[in-house]
Amino acid sequence: MPSKLARFTDRCVALSQKSVGSDGNQPVKKGEGGYADWVIITLHGLREYLDLPYRRLLDILREMPDIVEKLGLSVEELPDFTTVCARKQALKMRVWRVLLRLSVNLFDTG
Repeated sequence: MPSKLARFTDRCVALSQKSVGSDGNQPVKKGEGGYADWVIITLHGLREYLDLPYRRLLDILREMPDIVEKLGLSVEELPDFTTVCARKQALKMRVWRVLLRLSVNLFDTG
């Protein structure tokens, strides 16, 4: 049975891909703009879930290859924490609104 972190990561990847209109495109394009938006959003979700700064999160993820694999990356392909911070700031508010709307559907309101 997958761990809570593995289930959260799977759900976060799916929601992140939907929020940017991605169908699971390549997580990183070397020399072509870097990491896909959904990877940055998923890393932000993991940061919030684990309540860690980006630097520490990425350090811990280097020891969790199964979780990193869910992002379609190898441990060696993980971005630097400064890349994640800069890319998160560059994402449009529209993406975060869509992600919020999609994540609301995960909760039972009745």
